Amino acid sequence: MKLDFSYSSTSKTRFENLVKSENLGLLIFGFAVFFIPFIFGHSTNFPNQLIVGSLVNTLLASSALHLTMKKSLPIILLPAIAAVLSGFIFGSFSIFLAFLVPFIWIGNAIYVYFIKNLKIVNKMNYAGAVFISSLLKALFLFLSTLALVYLAIIPEIFLLPMSLVQFATAMAGGLIGGITLLKN
Repeated sequence: MKLDFSYSSTSKTRFENLVKSENLGLLIFGFAVFFIPFIFGHSTNFPNQLIVGSLVNTLLASSALHLTMKKSLPIILLPAIAAVLSGFIFGSFSIFLAFLVPFIWIGNAIYVYFIKNLKIVNKMNYAGAVFISSLLKALFLFLSTLALVYLAIIPEIFLLPMSLVQFATAMAGGLIGGITLLKN
């Protein structure tokens, strides 16, 4: 498995343009990923976590495809913070979400890293990369949540949203995020 994310074969001008493009992408993705839970999280007309999660995972997958891992960090970290601050996605249970934030950060990092590594570095089929990344993210979040439930830190109600729903939203978001690959 290759781990090289460098731009060593890129000219200086092309590199400078890539950096500008990445910075703009970071700004747009960061703004969107932070405000999505506030904009869509409070609606009673549709399942909040499915919509918000799919949109956030779309931006996570897009950051994996178009930003360096370092520049993806705000995209990885901001959604969980926004979900806790908005307090809408899990309603009265949102306070318990604070205990899951570090695990959500790690799950998002797993998702971005493996999409980047499998698709960009190892040239795997994109749908396969999204499937593996989604599975790893959901498995990590489920096991983390299960441990917190077992330790009586959070209620059992989080087991489904932090497992199957995470897998579904990661798959949907990843496949939607991959639409940008069709242009290339």
